[in-house]
Amino acid sequence: MRATSSFAAAVVLATGALWATMLTVPPQSTASVQPRINIQELTVKANPEGGHHDDAF
Repeated sequence: MRATSSFAAAVVLATGALWATMLTVPPQSTASVQPRINIQELTVKANPEGGHHDDAF
């Protein structure tokens, strides 16, 4: 019975510490938005001569 109560006390203590940390200093995301692909720029780079009738733009 003593082992069970010690385990329960440890779980309660760890849970309390976790919640205290998350409420006082929450983690911040460092994610950012990546720029979109410019299809026209890719087409020009793939066909540097330009002026062809089969160009996409």
